[in-house]
Amino acid sequence: MLTPSTSRLRFALLAASLGVTTWTSPAASAQVPIPRPRPIVDAAPTGSQAYALAATLLANGRVDEATALLEDLLAQSPADVAVLIKLEEAYVAARRFDDVVALVERRIEREGPSPALLASRGTALYRADRTEEADRAFAEAVDLAPDDAQTYRLVVNELGTLRLFDRAAAILQQGRDRLGDAIASVELAHVYGLALDYPRAVALYLEALAGDPALRPVVQARLTRMVTGQGAPEAFATAFARAAALDPLDRSVRELQAWLALEQGEYDVALDAVRALDRLEQDEGESLVIFAAQAAAAGAPEAAARALDEVLDRHPDRPAARTALFARARLWDEQARDDRERADLGPTPAADSAKAAYTAYLNRYPISDQRPRTALLLADLLRDVYRDFDGSEARLTEAAAGRDVGIANRARLMLGEVALRRGDLDTARQRFADVDESVRIGPLAEQARYELALIDFYEGFMYSALARAEALDEDTAAEAANDAIALRVTLNDALDPDVLPGPDVDLSADPLYVYGRAALRHRRGLSAEALATLDSLDADLPPAHALADESLYLRASVLLERGEPAEAVAVLDALLSQQPMSFFLDRALRLQARTYEGELSDPATAAERYDRLLERFPGSPLAPEAREALRRLRATLGAS
Repeated sequence: MLTPSTSRLRFALLAASLGVTTWTSPAASAQVPIPRPRPIVDAAPTGSQAYALAATLLANGRVDEATALLEDLLAQSPADVAVLIKLEEAYVAARRFDDVVALVERRIEREGPSPALLASRGTALYRADRTEEADRAFAEAVDLAPDDAQTYRLVVNELGTLRLFDRAAAILQQGRDRLGDAIASVELAHVYGLALDYPRAVALYLEALAGDPALRPVVQARLTRMVTGQGAPEAFATAFARAAALDPLDRSVRELQAWLALEQGEYDVALDAVRALDRLEQDEGESLVIFAAQAAAAGAPEAAARALDEVLDRHPDRPAARTALFARARLWDEQARDDRERADLGPTPAADSAKAAYTAYLNRYPISDQRPRTALLLADLLRDVYRDFDGSEARLTEAAAGRDVGIANRARLMLGEVALRRGDLDTARQRFADVDESVRIGPLAEQARYELALIDFYEGFMYSALARAEALDEDTAAEAANDAIALRVTLNDALDPDVLPGPDVDLSADPLYVYGRAALRHRRGLSAEALATLDSLDADLPPAHALADESLYLRASVLLERGEPAEAVAVLDALLSQQPMSFFLDRALRLQARTYEGELSDPATAAERYDRLLERFPGSPLAPEAREALRRLRATLGAS
């Protein structure tokens, strides 16, 4: 004969296997078709089956049903610890904390007191709002085995689940006072950190580092999680300064000082700490080079430059100097680019310094792995800033002969650019065609094909240029393909289908051909000639002409090349107001934003232009760049 408990278990198991709830009204039963039941074995379900079902019900949020099953199981097997623990979990889920207390006390009666059970009793009592009893339970847990470090860990873990971190830190400190190193400094420091007691946490972490410097990555990782807490940076700085004063030769402390300063954007402080490391530890510049890379990545090129200069001054013959010289040249180069240095404006000291550093690197390190890349960068600088096409071509020829295939192909593409800048379009065409044929796929091949389309355009072969541009209009994620779309739009809008090129047709005065000559002169850096050509074009160009917006955009670009940003912005404003349907509106907004951020030092207006671009053209290929720039500008404006 089945007992009520056994009957309830069998019914619950049957209900679960059929996919129905354990109770339905007669009316509901009449409406819901009941699947054919499986044969029922003439035996009560085993305990493991019932336990698995209860665990499943509990995991699915059916707490009352799980609790009932577990209570029945406990009645059948009062000593089953797994059932006791799962039932305690069910009571907690149901917020039946007094029942949890009773359950833990029942275990204590059966199993005898232990630190683990007494700590669990304390947690249950605390949840039941019986705090005084909870305090006594936690104290009893500690007193039961005060010479075992695991006792304190058990109690601290229970207090941690209650988020009583102050109490947890006090208990663990009590254990450390009694047992010493059986409870590690980093262990206690972690709990003090959770309790927001940053001075004690940092002091303990430093104590741990003094005994084992290899712990620094672990310590730094934990401090990183704490550093955003209120008062944490100040507490860290004070503790680090005190430790450095006590032991100036402590490398771990100096490294942590540098890390904290970098986290806070205090680059001068960070550099002082790294400088001390370099001198005290005889790093021969290695720490300074690492710091320079970190500072540059964090947007602090001035601090990076100071660190690299120190390496070059103090360790000119050490291995770190090679990396420092290349990195310093890159910083000068980037500064030159940021200053919008062009041939019309003349090289400035930053460009001269970059050129000298690149040249020194190539002369000093003839077999360096960075030599091909250095030659490529120097060639780019010589071409753009100095208009030294012979020097640029010589460096590119060297890079193209190197073993690095990526750099070699890039150098070959840039050789075509140099020929184009010289005005030698036949050589440029051949070089771009060679890259296209040899590379075939990827951004370099796409760029080479776009350049071939442009040369057709510059030379007046408009229909060939259009065919090449249309062939590129497949991958709109590629920059060359996006530029090809703009070229295709220009050609489609401006080509006159009734005027076909031929030996008897003079197209020299056709607006599209004049525009092409202006574009080529701009590309070659002949800004005065480009403006003169645009003036002659605009004199005969009606406002409604298909090239009116292209002419304005090109004029703004030329003015920027000449160092006239305010005039360029005004021309772009005219484009935006006079040509509301232009394909170039998103490009005009981006160019304005870049100009306001760079040459005009007006980040607020730059942000407004990017915002306008995203609002009006959310699907533009320029939108990702605009979003990234807008985030950067807003962060800058918020910080100021």
